Amino acid sequence: MPRNLAFIIIIILVFGAIFASTSVDASAVLQGTATATFQVTPTFDIARLVQPPTVYPPAQADNGAQTYWGMCMACHGDHGQGLTEEWRSSFIPDERDCWKSGCHGSDHPENSFEILKAGAPALVGTGKLARFSNAFELSSYIQKNMPLFPAGSLTSEEAWSLTAYILQLNDRQQANFTLDNINGSVIPIHRNVNLPKTPIPASLILIGILFLVAIGLNLQVKQKQADSTVVFAKPNFFHHLHPPSIPAEQSRFRYTLGAGGLAVFLSLILLITGFLEMYYYIPTPNQAAISVETIVFLVPFGNLIRNLHYWAAQFLVVVMTIHLLRVILTGAYAPPRRFNYLLGLALLVMILLLDFTGYVLRWDEGIRWVLVVGANLLKTIPWIGEGVHQFVIGGSEAGAATLTRIYAWHIFGLTLGAAILIIWHAFRVRRDGGIAVPLPVERKEKNRITRFDLLSREVLVMTIAGVFLLFFSLFIPSPISQPISDSGILTGNSQAPWFFLWVQQLLKLGDPFVFGVLTPVLVIVVLGLLPYVLPNAKSEELGHWFTPGNRVAQMLAAFIILIILVLTFLGSISG
Repeated sequence: MPRNLAFIIIIILVFGAIFASTSVDASAVLQGTATATFQVTPTFDIARLVQPPTVYPPAQADNGAQTYWGMCMACHGDHGQGLTEEWRSSFIPDERDCWKSGCHGSDHPENSFEILKAGAPALVGTGKLARFSNAFELSSYIQKNMPLFPAGSLTSEEAWSLTAYILQLNDRQQANFTLDNINGSVIPIHRNVNLPKTPIPASLILIGILFLVAIGLNLQVKQKQADSTVVFAKPNFFHHLHPPSIPAEQSRFRYTLGAGGLAVFLSLILLITGFLEMYYYIPTPNQAAISVETIVFLVPFGNLIRNLHYWAAQFLVVVMTIHLLRVILTGAYAPPRRFNYLLGLALLVMILLLDFTGYVLRWDEGIRWVLVVGANLLKTIPWIGEGVHQFVIGGSEAGAATLTRIYAWHIFGLTLGAAILIIWHAFRVRRDGGIAVPLPVERKEKNRITRFDLLSREVLVMTIAGVFLLFFSLFIPSPISQPISDSGILTGNSQAPWFFLWVQQLLKLGDPFVFGVLTPVLVIVVLGLLPYVLPNAKSEELGHWFTPGNRVAQMLAAFIILIILVLTFLGSISG
């Protein structure tokens, strides 16, 4: 009996233990505690795989979202989290282990690449995208290496739209701003920047004020011309820069064209705007083009200042050429003004070199072809070519030393030389008796205007020119291109700057030294010798257009200018 009782007690304890364990599991289920059955496969929200909605009109980032969904989301996640285990749970079971599927592993297809076990990198979050400093670097990497298959098949537009979308995911995208090769280098990846507002409203107000000033000055000049009893105040510094009086007939705009005063005005614009640009420009190969982009896109009124600087330089070349031609066609270089004519010609050459060095300082793809060709032209000079090339370029090929030397020449050497020539030229105008006119006994018209009237007219012309230059600079941007790449391939514009297009056309005719170096030098020499080897205008002929005394010089100069204009036109249409 005790043995049967012991057996019964054992049976009861075993069933009691089973029942107790079963009741614990049941209570856990009743209390809402998750069991192994419900934890094996977490629920994945299928809505995360839905294509982004179409936006019209689409912004750049909206286009990038569509491209990302179709080409990038599988590896980098629906919100840029990377190829995480949680994201791979959305794949079909046979493709969750990417490194054994043949697409990501060592047996990846041709034109593809292997992804390490760590998975495709995340694109969003602190410390991500650390290898890239700006949008241009990110876009270039995307276009060259993405997508997985075939790598490098994206267009430039697709790469930039993806870059914009990735910046948007990181809260770095600028509203109403389209990224491209020109501005991408200035948009950072890891911090926000504030884009300046458009300068157009403030500039239009300034244009309106200058326009009203021009009207007021014009009325003032007319009133002084009508009132011969006006008593002028004591001359100031600016008045003393002019002769006390000049003949009225030769002071008219149709004779002088205002070219001399305009040249001085444009030179002042260049000096002021260039000084402002120096605060941001960085003369190093890696930063030069980016600093120009900074001026254009990030500095308030920076784009306007750069445009003013660029267009003032272009108009200065035109105005000085017109001034030179006016002097020749009026015979105004006759003695004692021959030397001052040479100073003016040397000043024009100096301005051309200033314009060219400023063009190169952009240091982007748009100047690389010109830099290479210009440097190689120096080598063609007999006997001294290699030495001149080394002196200008600073080495066997263009690099950091080249940029440093060109910057030094532009800021100091050429600018200082041009300033000296301008002052010297103006001094010689005063010393040689002012504007070229007949002797007093030979003049038919005896009327003269004072330095006060002359200065008022010059200020009026400068004000009108300032309005035109501002308006022009607001709506016609100066050229800019992407930074010079390290590929060694010339991808930029192959045209020379417009003022050297005629030389580029000459290079197509034959020997580089003869047509690229010797011919331009001979043109300058011939123009410089006009007053010395050909007849000059007579005293009684001065003060009028197309003086008979120097007709041969006029025809020769006109022929040279015409040939240059034709070659420039041909160069502009030939591309």
